[in-house]
Amino acid sequence: MKNTLQKQGLGLGELDQEAIGEGISQAGVGVILTLATLIGVWGIACLVGGMISMGGVLEMGRNWLTAITGM
Repeated sequence: MKNTLQKQGLGLGELDQEAIGEGISQAGVGVILTLATLIGVWGIACLVGGMISMGGVLEMGRNWLTAITGM
């Protein structure tokens, strides 16, 4: 393995930094995906709460159109 690293011109320090950078990148993607999932679940919970408080999907749609058009 040592000969392979020397042929590629990589030192052990450079290899470790690359591995660390890749690990940090994967952790960052995991955090972003987790937050996106939480935001999506929150949005669905808000829609369900709105439908419950309005009395159903049709009533909520009717009130939404009224709010948008002003009629």
